[in-house]
Amino acid sequence: MTTNLKEASTAFSARFEKGLSKEDQQLYTKIATVVPSTSASTGYGFLGQIPKIREWLGDRVIHNLSDFEYEIKNRKFESTVAVQRTDFEDNDYGKYGILFEDFGREAASFPNDFIFELLAKGNTKLCFDGQNFFDVDHPVGQEDFQSVSNLYTTGTPEVAPWFLLDTSRVIQPLIWQERIKPQMQAQDKETDSNVFLKDEYLYGIRARGNAGYGFWQLAAMCDKDLTDINFNEVYTGMSSLKGDNGSPLRITPKILVVPPSLRQKAHEVVKRQFLANGESNINFEIVEIMVCPYL
Repeated sequence: MTTNLKEASTAFSARFEKGLSKEDQQLYTKIATVVPSTSASTGYGFLGQIPKIREWLGDRVIHNLSDFEYEIKNRKFESTVAVQRTDFEDNDYGKYGILFEDFGREAASFPNDFIFELLAKGNTKLCFDGQNFFDVDHPVGQEDFQSVSNLYTTGTPEVAPWFLLDTSRVIQPLIWQERIKPQMQAQDKETDSNVFLKDEYLYGIRARGNAGYGFWQLAAMCDKDLTDINFNEVYTGMSSLKGDNGSPLRITPKILVVPPSLRQKAHEVVKRQFLANGESNINFEIVEIMVCPYL
C-alpha cells in the first residue's frame, strides 16, 4: 500500500506537470503581461506616466511616476479532487493519470477566465486614472485636460462587444499578476484526517494572483456592428492617440478579439483580400483575429 502511494504520487505529479506545460491553453498571455508579485498586493501607479525621451536642454526634467494610486491585490485559487483509498488497495489508481494531466491543463489556463472577464467588463471597472478602463472621458494633458475615448458605442449595443488591442508593447493592455504559480498539494498519508474519516486521499491545486488593467490607450471596446466602417473608426482612433505632452503614442493595433458569434464578420473585415466591388481591402490581414470562447 505504501509503495502504491509513493508510485501514485510520483505519477500524478508527472502527469500534472505535463498538463501544466501546455502553452496553447494560455490564451491570456497574448493580451496580458505576466508580472511577478512578491507581496499581498502590487502597485502600478507608474502606469500614469511613462515619459518620452527628449532632447537634453538645460537641467533634466524629473517625472513623478507615483501620481496614481492603483494596485492589484492578490487572490487565492484552488481546485481539489478525492481519490478513493480502495483504488490504491486494489492497485487501480492508474486510471486517474488522465485526470491529473487535465488538472495541470486547467492550472495552465485558469487565468484566461479572469483576464477575459476583466476585458469584457472593462466599461464598468476602474483603471489607473480613476476612469473605467473603457470610457469616453479619460483625462489626457498636463494642464488643460482633454477627454479621450477608447469606448465606441451608440448607447444601444448592436452586437456583442469586440476589442482592438495593441499588444506590441512590453506592458500589455492587461496584467496577470502572479504571486504563486499553480502547485499541486496532497493529503495522502495514512494519518491524515480525510483518510480516517472518509477513506479517501485528497489532491489539490493552489495558486495566488489576480488580473488587472495596464494602459487603457492600448485597447478599445466597440459594441457597434463589426463592419469595415466601424473597424476603421476604432483603428484610426487608437492610432491617433497622443500622450500628456501632445506627442503621438504610436499605437498600432495588433489583435482583433471577438466572441465566437462575430467570427465570420471578423474574417470578412480583415481576411478578405478583395471587397465585393473588386477593390483591394486596405484592412487585409492588418491585425490578427482572436476568436475567444471566454467572451
